[in-house]
Amino acid sequence: MKILQIDNTTYKRLQSLLDEFISIKQQDVDMNDLLNELIDNYQESHWGALGAGAGGG
Repeated sequence: MKILQIDNTTYKRLQSLLDEFISIKQQDVDMNDLLNELIDNYQESHWGALGAGAGGG
């Protein structure tokens, strides 16, 4: 398994989002939870729109 390396600026941005995510969720979440939420939102906004158009939306 290859370990993902991100630069310091990107890490700080992710950490800031994680802090906000924890505050909103008011529960113990980690970076994996945040990344999965970001992926879900991306898929919904891009693939959901594509699927609606393809299905006659």
